[in-house]
Amino acid sequence: MSMQTRSSRGRKNSRQKNSLRTTVTEARRHILGSDTKFVITEAYKSARTSINFALSTSPSRVITVTSSNPAEAKTTTSVNIAISFAMTGAKVLLIDGDMRKPFVHKLFERLDRKVGLSSVLGGMCTVAEAIKSNIRDNLDIITAGPTPPNPAELLGSDNMKKLIDVLSGHYDYIFVDMPPVNVVSDALLLTPVSAGMLFVIRDNYTKHGDIQSALSQIELANGKVLGFIKTCCKQKSGGGYYGKGYNYGGYGYGHNASGSED
Repeated sequence: MSMQTRSSRGRKNSRQKNSLRTTVTEARRHILGSDTKFVITEAYKSARTSINFALSTSPSRVITVTSSNPAEAKTTTSVNIAISFAMTGAKVLLIDGDMRKPFVHKLFERLDRKVGLSSVLGGMCTVAEAIKSNIRDNLDIITAGPTPPNPAELLGSDNMKKLIDVLSGHYDYIFVDMPPVNVVSDALLLTPVSAGMLFVIRDNYTKHGDIQSALSQIELANGKVLGFIKTCCKQKSGGGYYGKGYNYGGYGYGHNASGSED
């Protein structure tokens, strides 16, 4: 009876996650642009300010973005944070570090993943060949590339460290979109080369236990969490704006977009 109950819960959780996923067309509508609501743009600006404060004592400007589980709008958040920083005139690079289930390239019409991070790390192309320039003003992107058989080994390799070192000399900020910590440990492999992690949580979805599990793994890897970004917040009734919450010791922004591609 107990085993049947756990199995039922597993199926229920799987159905819930699948119901939160959106199409590519839907996800693209949540990317910052000229028609984005003012309150959403301002929320990202607020997050940008908090991130800069968190980085003030670190010489590194390499930031990984992760979450505890799939379907928390992590990739949408990674893209929008990168765009927000690029809006300041800073030279920004976004890397899709999720070589298992890449999604960044799907959010932009001009992108593909024929060559990308896996291609560079595997020695199949140069860094210059992998960089997609000026996808937005001041924003370059390296897509995930073809799915390799050994993503964790590539991310933890000397080639990855050398790549980050080279890129850090050319960009003011580098954001790396990584898989959820509770699914695979890939994000933890970048701890030695990054200033810290932005941790995405989804309002009314992410469980405290999932967060604690992820934080325990990050702590064991000597990782640093720069802050928490809360997504998919409900609009406050009668207020006409979206709430920002300081949750789990970090900062948050809210919008109604699900964008739960990952």
